[in-house]
Amino acid sequence: MYIPKIPNNSLTEEIKEIVELSKKLEKEYDFEYNPPATEEEIISWENEHKIKIPESLKDWLRFSNGYNILFERLSNLDNYIIEHKDFPKDLIIIGFTHDDSLCFSESTHEIVRYDYNETRRYTDFKAFLNETFIRSLRKSI
Repeated sequence: MYIPKIPNNSLTEEIKEIVELSKKLEKEYDFEYNPPATEEEIISWENEHKIKIPESLKDWLRFSNGYNILFERLSNLDNYIIEHKDFPKDLIIIGFTHDDSLCFSESTHEIVRYDYNETRRYTDFKAFLNETFIRSLRKSI
């Protein structure tokens, strides 16, 4: 399993825990981390789309520009979906979780798990990691 270098940023502790849990679970599940996004790629995406990526999500991108872990997939920057006819215009789709889409709100920078029946909001990507993702990994051990 390829594991990118762990950055020193707001998600360092969460990333360390995710990496440790990944190593424990790698025989049972597939874990794919993409190489990190460069600062130039992040800035270029923001400039091209005229949308600011939430800082906590940028901190994840500095570790891995997308992942496939358990039943969750975070897309790389090139595959973010800016507009989708069935989604509120404010939501940028950045990946997919169990039965819903993972997004960020362009206006509030919240991380949003969105499906047609329920919407769950997290203050930032760190809160999403702690409240759902890391918890799911821990339960899988």
